[in-house]
Amino acid sequence: MKSVRPLLWSLLFIVSVVVVVQNLSLFTHKEALRLNLLIKEYQTGPIFLTLYFLGFFLIGLLISYFYGVAERFKAKRTIRSHLKTIHRLEEEIRVLKDSPVQIENTPSKGTENA
Repeated sequence: MKSVRPLLWSLLFIVSVVVVVQNLSLFTHKEALRLNLLIKEYQTGPIFLTLYFLGFFLIGLLISYFYGVAERFKAKRTIRSHLKTIHRLEEEIRVLKDSPVQIENTPSKGTENA
């Protein structure tokens, strides 16, 4: 799998370059963003669509990063809880191993029937 991953990334990069080159007129086209809030209308100056694509891509990366950070904190908290349980159980096992064994006076099989 380690040798296939760079091949897949290279293939994805090549496909994305082909898409951009074939649609270069679309990416170099300028558009303005408009926002109508019924009270006031806002409009940006004309900006290349490439910058819009990059901006929204980076916003998506940031959203997924912060979502991943939250998941990592939850996982760390769960791992810490499990480690505390493991240490507590290991301590209990150690105490039980160190305690002396008490021999019960149970009749053996040969003396039961007699």
